Amino acid sequence: MKYYEVAPFSYVGRDTNVLTYSSELDIAIGVLVTIPIRGKKVTGVIMSEVTKPTFATKEITSIDSDVPILDKNMVDLAHWISEYYAASLPSVVNTMIPSGITKKRRKTVIDTTPATKDEHKQLTADQEKVLRDISSHLGKKPQLLFGVTGSGKTEIYLQLIEEQLQSGKGVIVLVPEVSLTPQALERYSARFGNRVVLMHSYLLETERFAAWKQVQSGEKDIVIGSRSALFAPVQNLGLIIIDEAHESSYKQDQNPRYEATKVAEKLSALTGCGLVLGTATPNIDMFYRAKSGELDLRTLNKRIVQDEMPTIELVDMRHEFQYGNKSIFSEKLQAEIRATLAEKGQIMLFINRRGMSTFVSCRDCGYVVKCPNCDIPLTFHYTDMKLTCHHCGHHESPAMTCPKCNSMAIKYFGSGTQKVEQEIYKLFGDVRVARMDHDTTKQTGSHERLYKSFAQNDVDIIIGTQMITKGWDLPNVRLVGVVSADAMLNYPDYRANERAYQLITQIAGRTGRGTHSGKVVLQTYSPDNPIFKSIVKHDYELFYNQEIVSRKELNYPPFAHLVKLLYNNVSINEAETEPIKVAEMLSEYDIIGPSPAFIPKLSGKYRFQITVKSKSSEDDFKKEVKHISTLLNDNWSMDVDPVSMI
Repeated sequence: MKYYEVAPFSYVGRDTNVLTYSSELDIAIGVLVTIPIRGKKVTGVIMSEVTKPTFATKEITSIDSDVPILDKNMVDLAHWISEYYAASLPSVVNTMIPSGITKKRRKTVIDTTPATKDEHKQLTADQEKVLRDISSHLGKKPQLLFGVTGSGKTEIYLQLIEEQLQSGKGVIVLVPEVSLTPQALERYSARFGNRVVLMHSYLLETERFAAWKQVQSGEKDIVIGSRSALFAPVQNLGLIIIDEAHESSYKQDQNPRYEATKVAEKLSALTGCGLVLGTATPNIDMFYRAKSGELDLRTLNKRIVQDEMPTIELVDMRHEFQYGNKSIFSEKLQAEIRATLAEKGQIMLFINRRGMSTFVSCRDCGYVVKCPNCDIPLTFHYTDMKLTCHHCGHHESPAMTCPKCNSMAIKYFGSGTQKVEQEIYKLFGDVRVARMDHDTTKQTGSHERLYKSFAQNDVDIIIGTQMITKGWDLPNVRLVGVVSADAMLNYPDYRANERAYQLITQIAGRTGRGTHSGKVVLQTYSPDNPIFKSIVKHDYELFYNQEIVSRKELNYPPFAHLVKLLYNNVSINEAETEPIKVAEMLSEYDIIGPSPAFIPKLSGKYRFQITVKSKSSEDDFKKEVKHISTLLNDNWSMDVDPVSMI
């Protein structure tokens, strides 16, 4: 009799672990099986063979796959993710494998035949050197490709992929947002045809499973997708490319809370495949590691088409208000919009808030309309005339009078994407406008439709949140307007400056990619903030040198590991007392808190937070994480290496 540890697909919670079963058969690691749990038949994956346990075991009911659905490297990777991020092994396996894998299905055909054929492009001398350097060092160290926006990073990716295919190896390419997958698929399919397949969470279950099977069988050897595509069963994996590698969306916000670039580095170490991290705005941690020699740094400092980076002009919105301009658009931005429209150029307007107004308040008594479940201001949405909570989904009709004092002096404050859209129509009349935010991209295919309409010049102005800041390479975009730069800076998060620099630099990089020079108008009430000097000068190292000093002084990454512990409870008394008890048990560590979370009440639960800092090595840090996890009950969540403290 043999004994196996099985990760079940069902009954998966934070504390659910592998279960031990027996079988007279010799079963390979990674094979799909059926096991009995609580009188039901449940699907699971064989994770390891073990010695006979001291307790009685049940037998495996059946073997459900002819070959492993997770190979040895993926099984080892699952164990590492589970250990590093303090996540249950079954939750990790569930993330790696597409849902519905046991269902019998008709074959789904996914056609990626390109509309146009893209030819191999001649590289510049700078690109050629970077390509040679990366190619000769793949598999030795992760390669950080630091290239300004429009410097031709994608063509380097394409030629690296071509080299891998010629060697009979497969490739995974990650992009940070589902909104970027349509153009990525179009670009890579144009070069490599039907060898490319798309994998992301917005696909239908049948489409995701069909794509997974095509990759597993070797029918497709190039996978394009968002974070979870990293777990695609690519045969003979030779290269992982992570585009916009600085993006926080590579971090999963629910269990298992893994970060894709770190996991990719581990997968690269397990398989020996190459890893390329491409970005125009590296994370502070990432650039520090490159300067320390942990990553190989490859740089592209010049654009392909334009010699100069787009001009960025700061507009002091305090002066606009003093001169009587009460519009959300400065006189300068309005003039540039008119000029660009007259020249038949396209415009991108960025504001990192959706909705019409960010909060509603009474000007007589100061009452602010808040969510009853979350205790945060509701946002007014003009399209459905509702006040909406962006966290729990609660919505209600706006009141005509103040619920507290019955005054009629209700005022809508702040601006979101809908307010910007309304103001554009008010100022510029019959102009073709599209809006790209969470509200307009809920339906399947909406990202692709919006991108194509803008790419085909069917839209003059696109207004969006951070969805439009990344990766779009459109030659007719001649003007970018950052409607409110200050909102990104005023967050209680050690990475607020970094995020602001990245977002503004990325959206600025969408313009000036064709034969016309680009312009950026950046509106702010604090033009003297040092971050704007580095943005206007397109000087990342200036920003880095300022920021790294602060990180070291305050003992934040890259000089320490962080663990964010968040406690939730419907009882305010429990929410206040339990974190104090845990904090006392963590007295041997460097901790911040406990304190109310940035959003102190969410979906009816009160929230308190503790942050743990550690300067330990990775091996010792994993032991610390394991110890901390044993102190927490089910009301706690743990986030290892959080990308946000909010």
